[in-house]
Amino acid sequence: MTAPQGLVDSTRAPEPGCAQVRVLGPVLVTDGTGTLGVDRPLERAMLVRLALAGGIAVPDRRLAADLWGDGDISRPVERLRVVVSRLRTALGVHGRTVLRTPAGYRTTMVVGDLLAAESIADRLQAAQRADRHAEVVAAADEATRLWRGPALADLMWAPYAAVEAARLDAWRLELTVAGLAAALRLGSGLECLREMGILAAEHPAHEPLARLHALALYRAGRQVDALDRLRGLRSTLAEQFGAALGPESVDLEVRILRHDPALHPSVVAGKWSGSTASTAQRITRYRDVAAYAHRFRRVDH
Repeated sequence: MTAPQGLVDSTRAPEPGCAQVRVLGPVLVTDGTGTLGVDRPLERAMLVRLALAGGIAVPDRRLAADLWGDGDISRPVERLRVVVSRLRTALGVHGRTVLRTPAGYRTTMVVGDLLAAESIADRLQAAQRADRHAEVVAAADEATRLWRGPALADLMWAPYAAVEAARLDAWRLELTVAGLAAALRLGSGLECLREMGILAAEHPAHEPLARLHALALYRAGRQVDALDRLRGLRSTLAEQFGAALGPESVDLEVRILRHDPALHPSVVAGKWSGSTASTAQRITRYRDVAAYAHRFRRVDH
């Protein structure tokens, strides 16, 4: 059978004083008054895995595979029972948030920082639709500040954590690019050039980011550098993935070569005039990214 999608539900915001998990950096478990000492890595990994399931029970076989790998696991039910017992002890009065159901283990504890980031991303989307670029910049900055470092940084040994961490950090980059795109629309390209350059070097195959950087370079009077950025993107895509530039990238390259006047739009009374095709960056919710990517694998019972 297919394991539960484990999608975080952004309507389940933590109530004041309730315990929550934070995953946008090294894992933290807090209850509003301080940090809860879930010190054992295995217990911490289990709590995070259950919290990321958004209140849905995780079957024993799936949970065991996510903690110990897909190899032959002896006595998984008994091993899980021991880990859960230790986890409940570590959580103290919050141990009752970890529940046993006929479908597997679940927790009522939420992933507080991820829910907060999704709420901000919703505001960012609304601002994008209304062309309120200053609000997009502010929301992107607010959301990305929730990361305290690489996501799940202390759980990378767990089989499920590397995939989850990669998706969370990719989402952080998407939010960052949305903020930079909005800043460029507000005429802040020169101020953002250095950050764009660093990010583009770190993520050479990220096509929206490369387009954004190329456009900012062109507006700064650096046509050759802008074209070099797109040529580098073309080479990276071909060498790493056997792929060609997307239509928007090809279109931007042609327009830079032709010195298209629309690439130098103006901002009048807070409204953007000119072409927007090469700078648009729509944000998806993390849970939607996770669903489309089939976050958790299939297992047989």
